[in-house]
Amino acid sequence: MDPYFPWKVVEQSLRDPKLAQRHGLVEEYLIEARSCPKCGAAAEQLRWIYVREELDLPGSVAHSPPRDGAESSALSALSQCREGYLLVCDNCHLQVDFFCERRG
Repeated sequence: MDPYFPWKVVEQSLRDPKLAQRHGLVEEYLIEARSCPKCGAAAEQLRWIYVREELDLPGSVAHSPPRDGAESSALSALSQCREGYLLVCDNCHLQVDFFCERRG
């Protein structure tokens, strides 16, 4: 599974005090959130990180791994998303899901 963001961006977001205020589970996304594909941890058990990718960072390219064929048109729009909630399984070191809050 490809990551949604470079890990460097995730780490920077974790250290940003303004973004840290937004970390945590978001009820409105919970119904759509995926479980970890490797260990099966439910979305409620994953770490919800508010991530912001600055467009001027070298090597920064947010993208979304495909969900299924029916969502292909939505994927191109989502691939331009630079800010939102990233679900991470700490046990498996996987970026499991992403919910866009602001497009780049």
